[in-house]
Amino acid sequence: MTKFKENKYKFVKYFNYDDDITEGEARQQAITECQEDKCDYLFVIDSIVHIDNPDTLIKLISLNRTVIAPMLLRPEKTWSNFWGDYAEDGFYKRSPDYMDIINYQKIGLFNVPHVAHCYLINGTFLKTFTPKYIDATTDPDLTFCQSLRAAEYFIYLNNEINYGHLIDPDNFNTSLILPELYEIFNNPKDWKDRYIHPDYYKSLEPNSTLQQPCPDVFWFPFLTNQFTQDLIYLMEKFNQWSGSSHADRRISGGYENVPTDDIHMTQVDYNDHWLYILQEFIQPIQQKVYSGYYSDPPKALLNFVVRYMPEYQYKLRPHHDASTYTINIALNDVGKDYEGGGCRFIRYNCTVNATRRGWTLIHPGRLTHLHEGLPTLKGKRYIMISFIDP
Repeated sequence: MTKFKENKYKFVKYFNYDDDITEGEARQQAITECQEDKCDYLFVIDSIVHIDNPDTLIKLISLNRTVIAPMLLRPEKTWSNFWGDYAEDGFYKRSPDYMDIINYQKIGLFNVPHVAHCYLINGTFLKTFTPKYIDATTDPDLTFCQSLRAAEYFIYLNNEINYGHLIDPDNFNTSLILPELYEIFNNPKDWKDRYIHPDYYKSLEPNSTLQQPCPDVFWFPFLTNQFTQDLIYLMEKFNQWSGSSHADRRISGGYENVPTDDIHMTQVDYNDHWLYILQEFIQPIQQKVYSGYYSDPPKALLNFVVRYMPEYQYKLRPHHDASTYTINIALNDVGKDYEGGGCRFIRYNCTVNATRRGWTLIHPGRLTHLHEGLPTLKGKRYIMISFIDP
């Protein structure tokens, strides 16, 4: 949802529509108040709009039009906040230049028949004309644009700069504990901005070198603090920890040789999301550090969050992972949330214990990298594990 720094404006007023007031009535009320207050401009913006450019209002005002909208798209889709044309029944029709406009192959100021979700109305215009929003048979923005066209007023769209984008609210599942965590398919841009570490992409740059704390063990920033916080919260709310028992009906054969106190991603309906994350973000790192090995998509039967604490399971005996390679993501802070912990690679007598929240260790699974989980002495330690290509 777009957020304004309210102290930057004389005032900001929010109109919420509910059972007592419709969306059209709320918009019409905004028009009336703007006319009564003799406002200079009315900026209409819906909650599905993300304004990313702080100069949006300045740019729109400088274009000096009666009604003007910034071009906004759903990332990686052709859905936008404007129509290039309309059919005889008054509804959407794709114009010949629509794709050129949304792909920035045509850049400029365009006279369009319909805009929605975000636009600026010049207050001078409202002194002589009252746009219509309320019509029981049509959408308020559709009614608004029809009333402008009927009165022969132009509506403009500008794509000279990247103003922001639209989110897709249609599949936002409010029944989930943390709906935003599951939005990687529906709203990938916002998901990545929220959850992928800002330094992750530096690791993929051609001349970058990943840290190597132990032989063939690499370390890189991956997820934000927000992701780690949300994942821990999700797991603790779900609260069906396995209890580190050898008997485990969640896996094939029902027996875990080296059990941990954990929750599988399948249990919280996140496994498909996580497999996509492995393909999108982990596979490029793997191909960089272990060149010559290629598996697309990565296969991972076991993806799980582990919890260590002194009064319960506090360490893990030496073992090999059932994987070609493993990722181990620190989900909280050593020295703050817990003391002790870490991973020791026995063959190399090499220990990684100063883990960093949101950073990922990637290491070979079988044969060479026998390792153990070192004792957690105080607090709770959380890690996210994937056994990739078993």
